Amino acid sequence: MNYQAIIIGAGPAGLMAAIEFEKQNINYLLLEKKEKVAKKLFISGGKRCNVTNNLDIDEFINNLTLKNKKFLYPSLYTFGPTDVIRFFNDNDLKLVLENNFKYFPITNRSQSIIDVLLKNINKDNIKLETEVKRITKVEKLFIVKTENKIYKTDNLIVATGSKSFPMTGSTGFGLQIANSFDIKFKDFSPAETHIYSKQIVNNFKDLQGTTIKNTLVKIKNSKIKHQGDLLFTHFGLSGPVIYHLSEFIYESANEPVILEFSLTSKTNHEVDELFNDGKLLILKALEQLVSKRLARKILEILSFENRRISEISKKDLDRIKDTVLRFSIEVSKVEDRDKSYVNKGGILLNELNPNSLETKKVGGLYFIGETVNIHGPIGGYNITIAFATGKLAALDISEKY
Repeated sequence: MNYQAIIIGAGPAGLMAAIEFEKQNINYLLLEKKEKVAKKLFISGGKRCNVTNNLDIDEFINNLTLKNKKFLYPSLYTFGPTDVIRFFNDNDLKLVLENNFKYFPITNRSQSIIDVLLKNINKDNIKLETEVKRITKVEKLFIVKTENKIYKTDNLIVATGSKSFPMTGSTGFGLQIANSFDIKFKDFSPAETHIYSKQIVNNFKDLQGTTIKNTLVKIKNSKIKHQGDLLFTHFGLSGPVIYHLSEFIYESANEPVILEFSLTSKTNHEVDELFNDGKLLILKALEQLVSKRLARKILEILSFENRRISEISKKDLDRIKDTVLRFSIEVSKVEDRDKSYVNKGGILLNELNPNSLETKKVGGLYFIGETVNIHGPIGGYNITIAFATGKLAALDISEKY
């Protein structure tokens, strides 16, 4: 049998494409090599699944590290955050807003999201434990070879994900497909992940669990910086601001990377004012700037006793202030791409038509979701992009029939 479309990969992008094919009565097949669909979606957000956010489309795109910001507009205008919310509400699953930003299912269970997606798909169109081995194109037909069968299709959608959490099925197979058709791509690398630091392990391990709220973190000797919450861990640093910077730190890994950030939310002027009170013990002053644990640690690493500020030389006071306001940590390494929440890389945008996600070189070949060189921060961006690109590609194919 010749299919009008075959989708490889049953993550959020592939499932949304399948749902659109169901609506349009397209003769299609969804191939998934694992024993269940959406295994990575299941573990996302601590198995709660932050499925989208409350941003308008312009703000959503602005928050992406994307040079060609116009590329995603057709996808998100087809199926943006408000459409995601409406889709699940229409399917009797309410999404709840958290921290005035992230949307989660009211059940707090990612399986609820998967159940809604599957409810809209004819199970007969899904082939599980079916790993694709080879794809060729003969005239206008794609020949898809698995272990035991050969399938033929007019259109092929590649939704195989990145190399993040490969145990869920994301092994980067889509790039092999791209290579076989001379489609250019950037190899996957870590993004949205934590960093390791021997300096923290050796000197600051006891700060594990300490959070620095809304601090500006700079990569020293570069213009790259970002503001957000930072968390000390037993192995290094984590938290939203580190997740955001991790891809840039990875790209600078050929030379030592130093992160510089303030340990306090107070301004330089406020710190100066506080340190002008000569009667105040230095530990008490520091405890007004940082947590008690961190205050004691600062005195320990500088080998200072707890004396009155008036008894401390200007040079030593400057050292204390500099430690508080410009604390620096050397990065040892960024977490591997296999364990990163997101991967940077994928099919280059100039290889794809933004109005369809079809490749410019090979008619009928589409790449969607995390196989494309687009990624966002944690906060519902990547799942929304997967849904949006999946729907757009499926609509484009449906219009051919």
